[in-house]
Amino acid sequence: MFPDGLGHRSPQDMIRYAEILVYIAAADGELVREEIAVIEALMGRCMIHPEARIDIRNGFEQPIPLEQSLSDLEKDLARYVLRDAALVSAIDGSYDKAEILAMKKIAKVAGVNKEQLSALLDWVTEGWTWYQRFSETLE
Repeated sequence: MFPDGLGHRSPQDMIRYAEILVYIAAADGELVREEIAVIEALMGRCMIHPEARIDIRNGFEQPIPLEQSLSDLEKDLARYVLRDAALVSAIDGSYDKAEILAMKKIAKVAGVNKEQLSALLDWVTEGWTWYQRFSETLE
């Protein structure tokens, strides 16, 4: 992943960020290996402390309610969460209705309108398509 302002957030912000991503992964009622792998990679990228990761992983069984995690979340952090929630949601090949609903709630906190959210989801889809073409490039 590319560097951005997310790496300069507080440890508490990073934990909240990861908890929301866990909620997104669990939203459709079906956790897949790829979703967990993306979240683990993003936690590593954010340098979330290993002990904190244990608590975050427990959320895969019972995620923290989204509304609780979104309460008084800063707009800038909500935008990073929304971007990475879209990445987590798309990894299994489609956006589930529950994932879309959750992303709409995050978008509201982030000050992102419907057109911007749609553009973000298109961007993520294009990105995963680009990434998957790697194997074709070296054949």
